[in-house]
Amino acid sequence: MTTTTHDIAELVDLDRYPVTDLETPQARALVARGRERLDSTGLCSLPGFLRPGIAARLAAEATALVPCAHRQDHEDIAYGRHRANLDSFPPDHPVRHTSPFRMNLVSYDDLPSGGGIKRIYHWDGLTRLIGALTGNATLHRTADPLLSCNISVLHPGDTHGWHVDGNDFSVTLLLQEPESGGRFEYAPVASPQDENFGTIADIYRGEREHVVTPDLKAGMLSIFRGRWSLHHVTPVEGAVTRLQVIFSYHVEPGMVFPEATRRNYLGRAA
Repeated sequence: MTTTTHDIAELVDLDRYPVTDLETPQARALVARGRERLDSTGLCSLPGFLRPGIAARLAAEATALVPCAHRQDHEDIAYGRHRANLDSFPPDHPVRHTSPFRMNLVSYDDLPSGGGIKRIYHWDGLTRLIGALTGNATLHRTADPLLSCNISVLHPGDTHGWHVDGNDFSVTLLLQEPESGGRFEYAPVASPQDENFGTIADIYRGEREHVVTPDLKAGMLSIFRGRWSLHHVTPVEGAVTRLQVIFSYHVEPGMVFPEATRRNYLGRAA
């Protein structure tokens, strides 16, 4: 499946984001600004990436798929990379701290092939843009039949607990904001040289000095470096469900996630 520029023009605001040719002065300036934000803050968001009215249209597409979503409802640690050696940390260590994960995820194979969500994901222009913003000369959509592109569904009361990512960056497209709550928050306090567990412990105790709460709006595309930033989504309040698309990429072609990862997120491996 390939999406042409003509197809994408009705969905993506190519007037505001002229990225079909990244060598133009406008596109080069856009990428330069985005990379600076990503490098300095860990987050690059493109407001109004979708044309007016398209976020609501895609939210309706996503809502129709909610009955297919796999439910997660459990407590878990934030640091999956330390799960194998968890016993080496004392009982009160921040690595052992758990948060609630109450959320739903729609699988890639449940997305309609002609729908707008898959059309955006299979647009090569988006892949090139993400590669340019993240500094990857070559980038590929993942080949995973279940986790290449997903919809995160947070109903009222749902929350995505504190965690750090295993991948270098994540790409999301917010389709529907809740009435209240459901805020993405992150704390860029760690690095490969220092995981800064002292500050992480303070954040778990309620310290807010290092917590950033960006103003994310429906129709906004975001690229986030979450490997060294503790982050979460606060509980959704009100009657409106929070809907967000997650796009997955890799520097090597043909990448698929481990079977255990599929089962963890979707309850099935195939």
